[in-house]
Amino acid sequence: MALLFYVVLCLSVRTGLGQIVPVNNTPAIIPFSLAGKLTSNSVILMSPSCYFDSLTSLSCTSATCEIWLVPAIDTGVSTYDADKTISNIDSLSPYPTAFSSNTSKKYFLTKLGLQKDYLCPIVNGPNYFRVGSDGACSTTNCNGVLPVGSTARFKYVLINPATRTVVAESLWSNNIPLYSLKDPGSIDDGLAGRSAAMIVITSILCSFLALLLLLLLILLIYVLCCRKEKQEIQVPGSVRMYDTHNLKGPSPYVNPAYEDEPQRTTATNPIRLKSYADYDLTKPATEL
Repeated sequence: MALLFYVVLCLSVRTGLGQIVPVNNTPAIIPFSLAGKLTSNSVILMSPSCYFDSLTSLSCTSATCEIWLVPAIDTGVSTYDADKTISNIDSLSPYPTAFSSNTSKKYFLTKLGLQKDYLCPIVNGPNYFRVGSDGACSTTNCNGVLPVGSTARFKYVLINPATRTVVAESLWSNNIPLYSLKDPGSIDDGLAGRSAAMIVITSILCSFLALLLLLLLILLIYVLCCRKEKQEIQVPGSVRMYDTHNLKGPSPYVNPAYEDEPQRTTATNPIRLKSYADYDLTKPATEL
């Protein structure tokens, strides 16, 4: 009887048959805008703050229990569910080989910190966790990137470091598809096609531009013609300046319609018309 009890105890320690307490929390991608919250090989999740606060009678305390994240793709979800009661769960599927072949387990574990670091209420500061922040790392539990373009699911678990077994776990997240990389050869680097609406708008704008240029041309012709018509009109053969017939005080008069001609007398030597005083009235009229 004692031997049977010893065997059962050994199997329990080896396989971690202790009960795993479920918590009704589901990991999810952050709802607010943040650069790079979803890429081709990484994702930013809400942190597990308040996930395990209400649990009691655990085999570890908040100062010793550790919170880990389980990223999984494809068959990794069912594979982890089959492995989670086994001790040393954190080393069953090391990151470097977790996704290297078809026979890999398709999941890995990475550590966030102690339970006491994720208590309620949530303190001020970042309340998220970036999966894949360590890049293409090579250690067993590093926070490495996920396969490009894969569809991943996530679970937060609470591990007792003394036995390296899972004592509590959240629900699996919904499927989170990562971005797929596009083949550079498939990218069309030519000019994009023009829609019918764009063609109509362009035609209307071109018509308005042509009409505007026509109006400007008409305005220019009108201005030039009006300017020519307003030039001073001169009468050929007119006299620019002459004396008025004022007997008491003759004075020169300037004709505005006079057209300068080299052969005619200028204003400096005006033509003077004779007055009555210039005639000799004693002579016969035929001699005047």
